[in-house]
Amino acid sequence: MAADYYRIRKELMGAGDELILLRYLKPMIETGASWPQHFAEDADVFNKNPITISDTAFVIVKPRTETCGKTDGCEYGSWRIMARDKMIKNEETGKLIGFKKILKFCVKKKTTSAREYKRSWVMEEYRLLRKWNPKQDHVICKIRLLFQAEIGFLVAKHLSYSSGRLPPTQSLPAYGYRLSNGEEVGAYYLQHLISFENELPSYVTNDVYCMHPTALVDPHQDQMFSPFGICIFANRTEGCGYTDGCDRGCWRIMEGDKPISWITGGSPLGYKRVFRFCEKDGKGKHFYPDPSGEVVWLNWIMEEYRLAEEVMKEYRLAEEVMKDKVLCVIKLQRDELMAAGDELILSRYLKPMIENGASWPQQFVEDADVFSKNPSKVFSPENTVFVIVNPRTEACGKTDGCDYGSWRIMARDKMIKDEETGKLLGFKRILKFYVKKTTSGRDYKRSWVMEEYRHPNPNQDRVICKIRLLFQTEIGFLLAKHFSYSSGPLPATRSLPAYGYDLPNKEEEGAYYLQKLVGRENEWPSYVTNDVYRMHPSALVVPYEDEMFAEYGICIFANRTEASGYTDGCDRGCWRIMTGDKPISSDMGVTFGYMREFKFCEEDDGNAEYFFYDPDGEVVWMRWYMEEYRLAEEVMKDKVLCIIKLQRKIDHD
Repeated sequence: MAADYYRIRKELMGAGDELILLRYLKPMIETGASWPQHFAEDADVFNKNPITISDTAFVIVKPRTETCGKTDGCEYGSWRIMARDKMIKNEETGKLIGFKKILKFCVKKKTTSAREYKRSWVMEEYRLLRKWNPKQDHVICKIRLLFQAEIGFLVAKHLSYSSGRLPPTQSLPAYGYRLSNGEEVGAYYLQHLISFENELPSYVTNDVYCMHPTALVDPHQDQMFSPFGICIFANRTEGCGYTDGCDRGCWRIMEGDKPISWITGGSPLGYKRVFRFCEKDGKGKHFYPDPSGEVVWLNWIMEEYRLAEEVMKEYRLAEEVMKDKVLCVIKLQRDELMAAGDELILSRYLKPMIENGASWPQQFVEDADVFSKNPSKVFSPENTVFVIVNPRTEACGKTDGCDYGSWRIMARDKMIKDEETGKLLGFKRILKFYVKKTTSGRDYKRSWVMEEYRHPNPNQDRVICKIRLLFQTEIGFLLAKHFSYSSGPLPATRSLPAYGYDLPNKEEEGAYYLQKLVGRENEWPSYVTNDVYRMHPSALVVPYEDEMFAEYGICIFANRTEASGYTDGCDRGCWRIMTGDKPISSDMGVTFGYMREFKFCEEDDGNAEYFFYDPDGEVVWMRWYMEEYRLAEEVMKDKVLCIIKLQRKIDHD
């Protein structure tokens, strides 16, 4: 059965118009044949937002009405005809068998100037002659999400009856290409430039360097974009990567021209430059939590490929025409610097600056006075910051500071060596910013931590400081790693998910949290608090300083008592139970654990302290909510994992 499924799917993906009409639609109408499981029946498909459709979809529409593709639609947009009926004939007999038209889903919201590069939903609608389907109310719709280049190819094919060469728009690689050898990937892209000879497609844009990459692609709606990136043909100018940009940021060069050759050491086929999009507010807009709960920020990266002059001459390409023609591959990926280990930071960044006078990447900022500043005032809490301190003095981390607090050493110098040669690369120490006023919930609030890297030459006064805002559990993990030279497992403190985990299935999400409690019968993390039910949640997190908290909530390990949610509280309010124990089942259907839901009742008049204004100017109150998870085992009944969130107040709450 599985073999038949994939055989039919492969046939459908490459099926021509005649095959879809004769093999699938005609038997359904004439003999009442059932359709393959690849087809879905939906009479209302013309009134739905196709964003809910994944991959290529074949839909049976019955009945199809006269309004389909004309006056119907939904709040988000509507299907409208791009190319009207084309007659589909039997190639052998020449007899007419049916018709095909092409529709595009037109969204109501006005798109950007780069709309031709974003993908659009396209429908190919097939129907038979009236002698087989008198009411014309039974059609097959093939629905896909296509780039403008692909749509252009599809429409050109629809409007053409000739057997001649089709337009070159098909040769645009819509996505990037992945090979283990970077040189081969570069050569693959450069071949696409050679194939255009003295012309580039009409869908080239001059604005790729002057627009935000989200104007070109929506990363959340495109599964192919994530692993491969999107390809854009462009004309570049002298200002590209230097002075141009848009109101939200600019593309800036990370790596200059790197030659790409057919074979290692051979003459260059072309050159590659790497750009990074620098957001105007200094941070990326896309992120995800890794398995340990740590925020992983993603950066927009662009690889730009252009041909070498020698290759243009060899292939008789017009140099004046092609010298500024480039193929850009845009990706959203984890920044190498953000994930860099100690060895990489010292060898790739600090050493070249000191020994060769290399300039530092744009991600670095220079600030000789960073040890005397309040990091909460100068740095974003969601962003890891790399600071060049030059000169660094003896007072740094010892006697300096500011009115709010001071940086003090937590872990002294650790030698960092090259893993292959064993040669000393430099030293690293860890500092923490100590505020002068703390709260009882300080172990769960985040603290500013600095990892300071310095060159082994004692006369060097330039250092790199990596500054982050971390939870106590993350600091514990960082210190354990700093003090350990073993290759064994690191302490279990890392397993605390600092943030919640957002899954569409609440059962799966609950199971994820319960897994964090498994295996802790005889141990419990040192950072557990017994006071989570007896303190105001603002003692645990500052909501307006933490974007990840706003979306996912914060995780807290806690010990609970019989009074939790009933009689305990604090001077500003109390947690009270909204929903009692709700069982969470394992994959085998056995009760794995339980979840309770709480709300925080403020002491004053019941109103939450936090609010925002909706688009109509109305005040929307927010309230603190907590989900409490515990295992079904008796020995673990008082060990819980709490997920605290600040959300829109429920009407009946």
